[in-house]
This record gives sequence, structure tokens and C-alpha cells, in this order.
Amino acid sequence: IRSDIPLHQRTRSVASLSDDYETPNELFLELCKMHNIKPILDASANIDNSKCPYWYSKEDDALSKSWDLDTWVNPPHSLTKQFVLKADEEWQKNNINILMIIPANSICAKYCNDIFELKHATYHRINGRPVFHVNGLPCPEPSRNSYFAIVWREGQR
Repeated sequence: IRSDIPLHQRTRSVASLSDDYETPNELFLELCKMHNIKPILDASANIDNSKCPYWYSKEDDALSKSWDLDTWVNPPHSLTKQFVLKADEEWQKNNINILMIIPANSICAKYCNDIFELKHATYHRINGRPVFHVNGLPCPEPSRNSYFAIVWREGQR
């Protein structure tokens, strides 16, 4: 990896195209504390990386299930739009707290805009670029993207 080239201009690696990135526990706990949310359901996880007592794995297909518990989501990048729209739908239907992180880029901003304009959710930028984990170990490089947290609050309808 050439360190003289800014991160956002480097050629993408095959690994960067993967959806299998785990949120570091420190970041998860920091966001939960900051937003005073204690998620019970992790809508995009597996037995090895779930942050919550209950989770939906890729095979469970969280997009086809009901989220009736306070929920944490670090969605697969390839399905970010679908997970954002699903979270908004579940919040409207079930009046739950949902905490999600997504890349801070123009593509994500485009489909989140209606949600923010309708005041269904709030967002804030996460400082720095997260160092995600793969197979329980930190990646050698931070994420190419900055991220932001989206929060849907119980009782905000």
C-alpha cells in the first residue's frame, strides 16, 4: 500500500468490496452511551460478531423480518439503502429505538435525505475513520469512508 497517496484516492482492494466487516466493540459501546440506547437486536450479524443478545444473520434475512426490539445495525454496504429504508419502516411500525452506522457519502445522503427532512431520524458524524474488524481482528487500515450514526428514537413519531 502506497502511503503517499491519500486514502480516498487509493485503488480499492478486493477485501474492501466485502460486506463482512465487524464494528469494533469500543465504537458500538461509545455510540450506545452517547445516544442512550441499549439495543437488544443486531439486525446484521452472526454468532461471532453480534453486539446484542439477539441477531439476524445473512441467512435470516433481516430485511424480511420484523424488528420489534431496540435495534443496532451496521448494514452490509451492498444493502445500505435497503437497511436504511427498512429501519425507517420498522421505526414507524414498532416505535422502537434504532441505532445505525452508514458511510458518509453522497450516495447514502441521497436516500437518507427524506428521512431527515421528515424528522424521522437524526444523524451525526462519527469522528475519524473507523477501524473495522474481520474475523475478530482489526483491519490493518482504517475505513476508506467516514461514517455517521443515524438514530430513530422511540416516541419521536
